[in-house]
Amino acid sequence: MNKILVVDDDLDILSLVELILKMNNFNVAAISRWEDIYNKMEEFKPDLVLLDVMLNGADGREICKNLHLDKETKNIPVVLFSANPEMGKFIKDCNAQDFVAKPFEMSSLLNTIKAHVN
Repeated sequence: MNKILVVDDDLDILSLVELILKMNNFNVAAISRWEDIYNKMEEFKPDLVLLDVMLNGADGREICKNLHLDKETKNIPVVLFSANPEMGKFIKDCNAQDFVAKPFEMSSLLNTIKAHVN
């Protein structure tokens, strides 16, 4: 069972994504505070990170860059997601593997995640 770490400060979206992923047989850890991501990465050891771009007090693109600079997490795919579709232009700048615009179709989100964990 693939492990997905979801990071979003919007609790409604966080709960919805967690539910969708669990219903599709993913092992999910969902956190709303970006400050917890590094500890959760070490503890949970996800196969993929679904990371909001605009977090309260942090930029998901910078977090993504940092994850890919760390030898322990550099090979873990990161999929960014945001309500601002323009953010999709920045995935190469921060070495993200993909981007999903909010609001998203459930099937589109699942297909994107499956493409990077299988």
